[in-house]
Amino acid sequence: MNIPEALFTGKNNIYFQQIDSTNTYAMDMISKTNPPEGTCVRTDYQTAGKGQIGRYWQSETGKNVLISYIFYPHCIKATDQFYLNIMSGLAVRNTLSHWIPEVKIKWPNDIYAGNKKIAGILVQNVLRGTQIKTTVIGIGINVNQILFPVDIPNPTSVAIETGKFADLEKIILWLSAGLEHQYFLLKKHSFDIMKMDYLNHLYRLNEWTTFCTDTTGDFIARITGIDAQGKLLLQLENETTVSFGFRELTFKM
Repeated sequence: MNIPEALFTGKNNIYFQQIDSTNTYAMDMISKTNPPEGTCVRTDYQTAGKGQIGRYWQSETGKNVLISYIFYPHCIKATDQFYLNIMSGLAVRNTLSHWIPEVKIKWPNDIYAGNKKIAGILVQNVLRGTQIKTTVIGIGINVNQILFPVDIPNPTSVAIETGKFADLEKIILWLSAGLEHQYFLLKKHSFDIMKMDYLNHLYRLNEWTTFCTDTTGDFIARITGIDAQGKLLLQLENETTVSFGFRELTFKM
């Protein structure tokens, strides 16, 4: 595989053998200094890795990609910040597609191989008025880990899916180049292109699926798309269309 080279993303590479959280370190950096755009913070092991909704991201030492990138997307408004989720989701999905043939993005931005989670993304933005001042994109990819704790419901890894161990450095190079490509599209406001690509790879798009909310309990619907703010659009069995924001909805596996 000929790996494309990023112009600036990942070039300023800060490495720790162990750290509490790459996202926490990156957020602290931008609060105190002005690191170059594309700076990445990576580690072999996180003692307090962050997942979505305050969850802990579990990873075995030295087996996986644990990395956070810093960008300054002043070009987009705070109302369009979901495109940073699209940008990062596509970059991770496209990276893993070089090892695994069928990779999907589970809304908003978990990455699935089949019905199992192979990667997670945490996007943290700092807003200034109506603009985005900075963003930190934290990415955890299960690469060479084979065994996972029993309380993790549906994990998988590149090694499990392919039967082979993969080179972490190659994955990071693909990832940095992929993020940069999507970032250039973002800066050009190529939102339609990005959204179409995201939908083309969206997990369970147009498939009847059981969902759950705290207020309604279980119900059956199918995903038809996302709205301008990134909310998930569902068509119910009575053909009514409803929308849900992040943390308002659970997929039933």
